[in-house]
Amino acid sequence: MFEQAVQVSEAHRQGASQMQGTLRMAMKGCPKCRTMQMIASPELGTCAECGSSLQVLGSNARFA
Repeated sequence: MFEQAVQVSEAHRQGASQMQGTLRMAMKGCPKCRTMQMIASPELGTCAECGSSLQVLGSNARFA
C-alpha cells in the first residue's frame, strides 16, 4: 500500500507541469427523478427512486 502511494505521488509530481485546467467529476443522473450521482463504477445502473436507467450527464447538465 505504501509503495502504491509513493508511485502515485511520483507520477503526480512528474506530470504536474503538464496539467491544465481543473479535474471535474463525471456525473450520471435519472431523467425522470432528476437525481444526480457521481460515476464511481463502469456500470451506470438504475435509479434507486424509480428504477429508470441512469444516463451520463454532460458537463453543463444541472437538474432544477
